Amino acid sequence: MAAKKPDPNAQPLNPQMGGMPAQPGMAQPGMMPGQPGMMPGQMPMGGMPGMPMMQNPMFAFMQMMQAFQQGPQGGYVDPAAMPFSMPEPVQDTDQGLDAEIIRPALLENRVKTQQAVPMGSVLDVLCLDENGEKPLGGIPQGCTIAFAGPPGKGKTRTVLAGLCQVALAGTRCAFIVAEEGFHDEEGSGRDDLCSRLEKIGRAVTGLSEKDFADKVLSNVYVLESQYHKGNSWDDFVTKYRYLVEKEQIKFVVIDSLNMLDPSKNRTADNLSALKTYNHAKGITCLCVGQIRDTGGPVGGEALQHTADAVFLLEEMSLTSKEMAATWGGSYRDKIDILRAVKSVTTPTFPHPIRVTQNPGSGELVVHDSHPEEFAVPS
Repeated sequence: MAAKKPDPNAQPLNPQMGGMPAQPGMAQPGMMPGQPGMMPGQMPMGGMPGMPMMQNPMFAFMQMMQAFQQGPQGGYVDPAAMPFSMPEPVQDTDQGLDAEIIRPALLENRVKTQQAVPMGSVLDVLCLDENGEKPLGGIPQGCTIAFAGPPGKGKTRTVLAGLCQVALAGTRCAFIVAEEGFHDEEGSGRDDLCSRLEKIGRAVTGLSEKDFADKVLSNVYVLESQYHKGNSWDDFVTKYRYLVEKEQIKFVVIDSLNMLDPSKNRTADNLSALKTYNHAKGITCLCVGQIRDTGGPVGGEALQHTADAVFLLEEMSLTSKEMAATWGGSYRDKIDILRAVKSVTTPTFPHPIRVTQNPGSGELVVHDSHPEEFAVPS
């Protein structure tokens, strides 16, 4: 019987597969057998059994070309194009330390003219306008001012009279009480601070009881912070900030600053912190202070350096007949004078001013015997 001619298109038989036709990627006769788990197109590294698997370079190249032709949808992105295909980064809105840096060149409305808060007393003439030619007409607005002097000379009455004038103008005011109770609920017969506020206020404004309540007291808020009630400086700060921010207070009288810290060892530091807060909130603050036996204010030089303005009420001895004649007194008499020690925002009146208390309200006014050569400009 004639031998059958081999079919040229037939696949070679794989003896290892029982005579079945060999498939692409299968081991061919004469080739090294693959390792268990070997994928088509892979071969042992170095061609030796037991060596790690290594991708067939030709097969890997074909895979890469196929993925490249499919584009990004196929999961492949050219590494050089990756920076351009990434989403936009999220902008960091936190300025960090840059937020604490002020660039004056970028600020608008840099030049300002000092404004005044009229008090209706001698305090209005201690600071001068920017030309130094006439009184400012009030205490410097937006400043924290220390007003110190001996007891019983009219400091509290002066600031209460000023508080009523400011409230009458429509400004919301706060009165910080640190030395005594404001209102005597028990009816002990004492002429308390609330009573004195009304008497002084009605005397300087000329209003009736009803009008005074409607036009003045409606703009006044009182905060008690006496240390004998267990209040500390931190307690005061918490209450002060709450009141100022809740009621939008713009004018504050503190009587007295020293009593907010009974140790009296941190008066200057406390004033510094208070001043910084007041500046941020645009508050005009008049702080009544005490003086030591030496005549200087409690808090010393540090207090005077810290405050925006310092007004000092003093006793001056007339030590010569010439001096007595100048100041309208008698030899060896003592008279009350008021002077502006400093003001960082305005010129100050360069001479002491002889003062006395107004008989009706008790606030300080210029004495009739004040020397003409040191006349206060009108």
